[in-house]
Amino acid sequence: MKKFTRMLIAAGALALSAGAMAADAPEPTWLPATAAASLQHASAIVEGANGSNAKSTLYVFMDPNCIYCHLVWKALQPYEAVGLQVHWIPMGFLKPDSAGKAAALLEAKDGAALLKELETHYSEKDESGGIAPLAHISAADKNKLDDNIKLFQDLGFDGTPTLIYQGSGGRWANVSGLPKLGDLPGMLNLPAQPITDAELQKYR
Repeated sequence: MKKFTRMLIAAGALALSAGAMAADAPEPTWLPATAAASLQHASAIVEGANGSNAKSTLYVFMDPNCIYCHLVWKALQPYEAVGLQVHWIPMGFLKPDSAGKAAALLEAKDGAALLKELETHYSEKDESGGIAPLAHISAADKNKLDDNIKLFQDLGFDGTPTLIYQGSGGRWANVSGLPKLGDLPGMLNLPAQPITDAELQKYR
């Protein structure tokens, strides 16, 4: 348990540094072919287009209290409206209540609705997701969160948000941090969408 706690603290520190570099549009890293199957089986909240309506799929490792995850959520909303499906893979390590909020997302009957509540009521001043954490995390939810962070580390990621998308030739790639808005159409293989949120304009 102590080893796992130290791992989460280290991951949290790395997540903060990734967030600080969010506007720098880092180069993508190509993932092994086996990564897609692992991501498909991760415990996640699926948001946006579904079934045959999905024109593009994105996986995002996130922490409920991560401010750059919050900004990515806002930036992706217009793309979800035109065919993007997003699998939000929650972890919980940035703050003491992160795991409780992540477990709440996984336990919710309508995870997408609770995720929307988390993000629309997000406190940017406090860098805190806008839902109450579960007072008790079940063993099943803890296992799901542990499996998510293990997958995160096995794939070599080190900060939230980490976005995984299908690039050229069908290969999967990842980018850490908040991409520049101008990079999203190419990453998502979707037409550019107007993003009017005032806070996001500096990330063009």
